[in-house]
Amino acid sequence: MIIRFLTGNDIKEHDKVSSQAFVASCDIDDPCSVLPCEKVLGAFDDDNRTLFAELEIHDKKCSYDGGILTCAGVGGVAAKPEHRGKGAVIALFDRMFAMPGYDVSVLYPFAEEYYRKLGYERVGRSLCAKVPFSRLSHIKRNQDAKLFEGGDEGRLLDIYNACARQYNLSFVRENTEAFSDRPYLSENYTYIFKDSSLATIRVDRAQSAVFVKEIWFASRESMLGIVGFLRNFESNQKYVCFENIPESSPLIDFVRDLKDCEITLRSTGSARLLNIENVFRAHRYPSGEGEFTVGIGDEVFHVKYSENGVYTDKNAPGGPEAVMDIGTASRILLSGMSDPEYVPGLKIIDPGSDFLRAFPPKTAFFTDSL
Repeated sequence: MIIRFLTGNDIKEHDKVSSQAFVASCDIDDPCSVLPCEKVLGAFDDDNRTLFAELEIHDKKCSYDGGILTCAGVGGVAAKPEHRGKGAVIALFDRMFAMPGYDVSVLYPFAEEYYRKLGYERVGRSLCAKVPFSRLSHIKRNQDAKLFEGGDEGRLLDIYNACARQYNLSFVRENTEAFSDRPYLSENYTYIFKDSSLATIRVDRAQSAVFVKEIWFASRESMLGIVGFLRNFESNQKYVCFENIPESSPLIDFVRDLKDCEITLRSTGSARLLNIENVFRAHRYPSGEGEFTVGIGDEVFHVKYSENGVYTDKNAPGGPEAVMDIGTASRILLSGMSDPEYVPGLKIIDPGSDFLRAFPPKTAFFTDSL
């Protein structure tokens, strides 16, 4: 088996794998066919021409404790049915894990248990909430939002990135491709409230509902502002459906009565640490000084933190105060933890360790497609 990146000469092989794996019609002789992204890693037969598995790597930047981490977004994981279970996909991930330049990796798993074997762990939960407009009637209605129709992209990106920064792993957007600049054609409308919040919606008249694809705000005032603007649709529609919001979103607290709402809990996605030391250094520690030693997989990390910075060492003497696998470490470092007694995969050896104080619960939330 040969592992390498696909080139333009491999497009037909890529189309074959995609068609078989995802059971989708594909014209493999289409001269206009292109690879889905710049980095597609493939597992080839020994002839170096016949492709039987692949994965896409999307270079991303994501927020972390107010800073930025480099991220390998993984999508398009595919293998021909006759080659599944032979280790090709695992070999692709092993190659990606060894690539330099990435702090973390994220993906939307088709099955969490499958990717858990590769070290990915669920790092957040999100809600889908269908709410009657009548349950938001106490929020003051306003007409202060403007529709994004293209142009002034920098302003839109500044608003999004400022709001998304409050959640770990939210992608930094450097262009507006996640928004529609042709709303009248796409029927996806992004409204901006006073340069402080935004919502992208579509209307389904058959369901009498406004579906909110995404909503971002950074303060109580900006949240009430954008929700108050959405109330302008209540004369024609009965429901507003927030399709994807963090489990801890304060928006839910402003719904006056939940008994006639439909709320579904689901996974935000899964993540894996790739450069553990970089994440330790990027983490925002509590005030004062502290130090801890933890075992993650086969490695032991000693971390000291103070007002002067963070020091890490993988060769410190002494045993670890806590041990965990890479998936558990990914969950704890990227999204915090609740009671450590109930965190699967975590063994606390020293209950007095500063490690428990250093990583309180936090919210991880990412939404962009890969």
